[in-house]
Amino acid sequence: METKLKAERRYDTGKGVARKLRNSGKIPGVLYGSDIEPCSISVKLEDLSEVIRQHGGTNVLLELELADGGKVENHLAMIKEIQRHPFKDRILHVDLMKVERFEKVTAKVPIMISGEEKSRGLKAGGTLQHILWEVEVECLPEDIPDHVVADIGKLAVGEHLLVGELIVPPGVKVLTDPEDVVLTILAPRVAVAGPEKEIEEAAPPEVSKEGAKAKSEKES
Repeated sequence: METKLKAERRYDTGKGVARKLRNSGKIPGVLYGSDIEPCSISVKLEDLSEVIRQHGGTNVLLELELADGGKVENHLAMIKEIQRHPFKDRILHVDLMKVERFEKVTAKVPIMISGEEKSRGLKAGGTLQHILWEVEVECLPEDIPDHVVADIGKLAVGEHLLVGELIVPPGVKVLTDPEDVVLTILAPRVAVAGPEKEIEEAAPPEVSKEGAKAKSEKES
């Protein structure tokens, strides 16, 4: 199912133009694809933010309505990249890619862990170390999954799960190396305590009665 998004084609470019667009509540962007020339566009921040809020941003299939003066074009597109301010929670730029419904595309999808409650390794006190967080897949635009699954239910301490062992929906091909490690279960840490050392206050040396008497006579 596609999500509608309106955009406007723009012919003025540059940092000053982009700044004015953002100040007016719009986000500069670019639309590109295999059968079209890349063109500069703008979208309303409110509309783009709603798409991100509802669908998580990238890999969303868009029914893009592109206005160019008095002409309107409709394209099937995807959000390929969202550029954000490095310090502030602000969107700076968006890249859209025109796609065809029956032509395969590549996309990166997150990895979701399942089976934690059944994992022998975690029950034994092991620690889950997540190494790979996403994989690249190839499929039709409508078949792009929200995620792929890493089932750790059977993993014991010291074992790991590979990309080739991920659970992937039908029609989706994983392009990431199948031998790459997704996660591993580390052995529990054992605290090694050193021998306890008791430090006692040194007692004064014992002096015999004869020694004490000789010392007293010497001092007198």
